[in-house]
Amino acid sequence: MAKYFAILPAMFVVAYPELNSLNVMGLARPESAILSAVIFNALIIIALVPLSLRGVAYRAAPAADLLRRNLLIYGVGGIFAPFIGIKLIDLFITAIHLA
Repeated sequence: MAKYFAILPAMFVVAYPELNSLNVMGLARPESAILSAVIFNALIIIALVPLSLRGVAYRAAPAADLLRRNLLIYGVGGIFAPFIGIKLIDLFITAIHLA
């Protein structure tokens, strides 16, 4: 979801300036927004491959506990972590004048 908030406003901001209101992360420039999202995707894929190859150990637990845990880790973490990661990468890219 965060990638769409980074890439879509950046892609169409010239044609539709009102889309800049979707720049909720306050990314510096369209170029840095797209580059930040691409770099974040590359880093996440590299980080998640070992996790997927290792797998998840089976633990017997009530369904409600498993649902609560998975919603917390993958739901909340999956929404907030990309916003934070893309913003940090954008700050770094802007600081070193890469884009």
